[in-house]
Amino acid sequence: MHAHIENSPEENKENSVPSRLEELTQAYENPVKALVHDFLERCVQEEFQKFIGPRIGKEMDRETDGVPVKEYRNGVRNVKQVMVDSLALKNFRVPRSRAGGFASRILEGCKRRAGIFSKLALEMYVNGVSVRKVSRSLEKAGIEIGGLSKSSVSRISKDLMKEYIAWSNRRITRKFIYLQADGVYIKVRKKSPRKMGTLIIIGIAKDGYKEVLHFTMGSESERNFDEVIDSLARRGLDLNTVELITLDGSAGPLLSAATNLGEEKIQRCVIHKTRNILKRVPLALRDEVKAKLNRLWNQSSRVEAEKYLKEFVAEYEDRIPAAVEILMQDIDSLFRFFDFPSSHWKTIRNTNLIERVIRETRRRTKVMDTLDNEYGCYGILMGVVREQNERWTRKSHWRNVKQ
Repeated sequence: MHAHIENSPEENKENSVPSRLEELTQAYENPVKALVHDFLERCVQEEFQKFIGPRIGKEMDRETDGVPVKEYRNGVRNVKQVMVDSLALKNFRVPRSRAGGFASRILEGCKRRAGIFSKLALEMYVNGVSVRKVSRSLEKAGIEIGGLSKSSVSRISKDLMKEYIAWSNRRITRKFIYLQADGVYIKVRKKSPRKMGTLIIIGIAKDGYKEVLHFTMGSESERNFDEVIDSLARRGLDLNTVELITLDGSAGPLLSAATNLGEEKIQRCVIHKTRNILKRVPLALRDEVKAKLNRLWNQSSRVEAEKYLKEFVAEYEDRIPAAVEILMQDIDSLFRFFDFPSSHWKTIRNTNLIERVIRETRRRTKVMDTLDNEYGCYGILMGVVREQNERWTRKSHWRNVKQ
């Protein structure tokens, strides 16, 4: 007969407690995650053992407030998420002591890796992917980025704002012969009519190098434009080398440019002017007049343009007098581009370079469900401008074209 020995209640309780690996296996659908999680926690525990061993029982200054305390193990703290390559490990247990001060080198390395995914999320956001889409895309890969709530996007925007402050104070060392300026209004909330205005300045060098030199929130007022020109000059832009500045029809920038650069250096954007003229043209004539205005801007020389202009005026001054008057009142500043190399005409007679930046900004902000303040506007524009400048540095605007 064999004696039947029963386990004590304490032993039964201990045997019924699942191991940490079993807990993790139940928590994760992917068993690989459970194994990696369990292994990593064991490694961190070994690190902690080396840290706490020589300290146990000794009086130590507490990390948080410097108060002397007797050191001993003090349970664990849960880290919401630890990234290991593309694996997101949830509720990671890190041992702690009463005095504190334990920092795991393993986890620090994981944080640096997690930063890669945070940067990826940021770039996706800046490039016009909505917060929800960023989250869903990363979750499909098994990655959860906790930094995409509305408050976290606000922090991202503030980080981009810091980048903007450094960028907008950088030195300008190149000599630019052409400037272009235009404004854009950004809708800051999907369900609100509120918009924020910004002024963008682009420079083009003689060799065709181009760059967004500056942008700032504000109206297209003379005072705001004066401040922008003053900022560019203080940062190194040589206004004496600027031969032409292309502007739309806003009164503020026109007055400021005339004061700071000289009226003889102003080129009115022919596309903006065409739009303004067509507003005074009957619908039945618009296509016809638009085609003839395009022919006017595309003449082979100023002499030919002036000859064609006389024909245009003779044909339409009685039929659409208001439109002809709008054209003639700015004709000198509309024809100024003809005084420069013909290979430059298509670029310097309009503000299309800025229009590209504006279109890209609007495309990206259209899907932004958290863009609701000035920081967000600066952040998105900073992302667009940074990318545009990187793209433009790869080639000259008129490379291999005879000057």
